[in-house]
Order: sequence, then C-alpha cells, then structure tokens
Amino acid sequence: MIWADKHSPKLLKDIKGNFMSIELLVDFIKNFERHPKKSVVLVGPTGSGKTSSVYAFAEENNYEVLELNASDFRNKASIEGFMNSAMNQMSLFMKPKIILIDEIDGLSGMKDRGGAQALAKLMEKSSFPVIMTANDTELSKLSTLIKKSKVLEFDALTSSEVGERLGEILELEALAGDDFIIKSISSRSGG
Repeated sequence: MIWADKHSPKLLKDIKGNFMSIELLVDFIKNFERHPKKSVVLVGPTGSGKTSSVYAFAEENNYEVLELNASDFRNKASIEGFMNSAMNQMSLFMKPKIILIDEIDGLSGMKDRGGAQALAKLMEKSSFPVIMTANDTELSKLSTLIKKSKVLEFDALTSSEVGERLGEILELEALAGDDFIIKSISSRSGG
C-alpha cells in the first residue's frame, strides 16, 4: 500500500494545521439542524486537509460519507438525480450521513448551464449536511453556491507542520529520519 493512503489521517487529531476551520466544520456537522445555511464550502490548496477532515470526522463519529467529485456531474439532470437520491435516502447502515461534493471548482467545465444553481437550490432542502471542497471560489459560476454556503478557509500547511507529519510517519514505519532531509522535503512541499 502506498504511504499516502496508508498514512492518510484517520482521526481529526492526525490532521495538521487549520484547527479553527476544522472546529467550525465539526460544529456545523454536529449542529446541522440549527445552522441557517445547510452547506459548507471548504476552500484551500490541495493537501490542506479539506477532504481528510470530513473523513476523519466521519470515522470518529460513525457517520457515512456519500462522496461525488463535482467533475463527475455532466449536466443539471445528473446533479438533480444524485442530490435527490442522497438527500432522501437514509444511510444503508442507519448511520448519520454527510454528503461530500469534492472539487466543486470542477463544475465550471459543465456543458449544461445552470448546474451550480440547481445544486444550490437542492442543498437548501437537504436533511443531511452538504460539504463541498474547492481550491478556488473566485469562479463566477460558483457565486450562487458560495452565497448559500458557509465558507471555511483552509491554509497551506507550514513546513514545520509537514515536517512533523513526516516524522510521525517515519516513526510509524520504524524508520530513522535525517532532520536535514525532512526539513528539505518539508520546505519544498509547498504546504
């Protein structure tokens, strides 16, 4: 198994950085019914922990995650079909559910206009928390989604946070680490 999968965060404590955003995400999921907005957009660079935070929360709290990558939506009809099914169907194992739509910036390439607006309209009716991830929310096609969602910013990890995680992985693998090499990899990683 490749280390990226083997050592992906399984618990929230395993995730480095972005503690305030993760805390707000946890509050949103746990108190979903009380929040005026029924969706959250997690915005930040690749590797900042957006998707991992959702899965780590689900693992710790026995939630089911129903995930779809936004680029898989080909048109408005496919969005409506997926969301109607996800919103109205209980978990297979009677667990609470999170609807995760990864990389909503991928909606910008859709052939059928109105997909983002259809998604925004459907989210308001969801009985389950809807969490979306994006690298960039400046796309004009996403403005309707952004306005109807709580936006949580995720920053790139610092080189010390990356180095800390690399050290933990080396320890889990029972390997000795060279501090110079760890610092070099960490500083070149770009967060």
